[in-house]
Amino acid sequence: MHFTAAKNELNALTQICLRAVSAHNPMPVLSCLLFEARDNQVILTATDLEWAVRGSMPAETIIEGSAAIPGKYITGMLTRLPDISIDVITDISTNNTSFGYHNSEMTLHGYPTEEFPKFPDLPEQPALKVSQNIFKAMLKKVLFAVAYDEHRPMFNGINIKLSEETVLFMVATDTRKLAVCEEKLIQPAGELINVIVPGKALNELYRILEPVDDEFNIYVTDSKIFFEINNICLMSRLIAGTYPDYRIVVPNQFLCEVRASVSALIDASERALSLVSAKRHVFNIKFQPGALLVYFNSEAGRIREEIEVDFSGESLDVGFNIRFFIDLLKAADTEEIIIKLSGFKNPAVFKPVDGENYFSILVPSIT
Repeated sequence: MHFTAAKNELNALTQICLRAVSAHNPMPVLSCLLFEARDNQVILTATDLEWAVRGSMPAETIIEGSAAIPGKYITGMLTRLPDISIDVITDISTNNTSFGYHNSEMTLHGYPTEEFPKFPDLPEQPALKVSQNIFKAMLKKVLFAVAYDEHRPMFNGINIKLSEETVLFMVATDTRKLAVCEEKLIQPAGELINVIVPGKALNELYRILEPVDDEFNIYVTDSKIFFEINNICLMSRLIAGTYPDYRIVVPNQFLCEVRASVSALIDASERALSLVSAKRHVFNIKFQPGALLVYFNSEAGRIREEIEVDFSGESLDVGFNIRFFIDLLKAADTEEIIIKLSGFKNPAVFKPVDGENYFSILVPSIT
């Protein structure tokens, strides 16, 4: 393999693909980025077998070929090279790849490329085309509720559904937090979708997506999902099974309701967070007429704040996990939020004032 490419572009593409490199996999080749040069472009691939990223960029191809290069070395090296065109040459007899710049070069030892897993072929037609902006905004609102629990893999993903009415749904829960977001799409769907996508892959997709109206393609098979954004394709294995029906945990009767400033709630909560210890991470909010009373006591100290709100119903004193509470409010992406309570032990419902297509739930914590 022999190609030349702009250092800045190659470094940027490498940084994106590096996120899929496996740091603790028993197969050494999975610690690598696969470089492929052909048709005046270079293609980079990384995978941990559960998800993968493939990206491409223009390059001058002199000799077509490929190389598997350890990711932790390639990125550190490219970051420090001068901002010029880099000459990349692989010796297939040794699997060594040299990076030439000015009159200098740096060589990295690689692995046989035939050991690197093949990136799966995409289906012929996308299941859905959707705006990057819409999909990114939906992900922001639900990712905070994803679990990371090896014993309950079902909750480690987001349930993504597309109905016959072309309504796109996203649901995530770890049984303590829940978020539900929906968006009516204008364009017709290629096919109905009902899959569970690992949160880890969707976190990376969120970082790749741009807040623009440009559409990207989503492809779905029985066991995989592909997200194709311009020159980047992210693949993830799906989580098998049927996602639990979230509707059974949503209260339909409430004892009180408040309308409050999100920034005021976050500010007070983050001040309380500074007093959190390993023994205590639950703070209390007293929902009452006129003002919410936020208070927290730990061995480090105490805090008490009042926040003006619109209130109706009965007074309640409820404890919440501080970090969960802050994450939920930040994900809501709204200036004001409505909080509905049905008891000090029952799930609390949070809804933005300015939207009916999203709500989240937080289960109180006992202090």
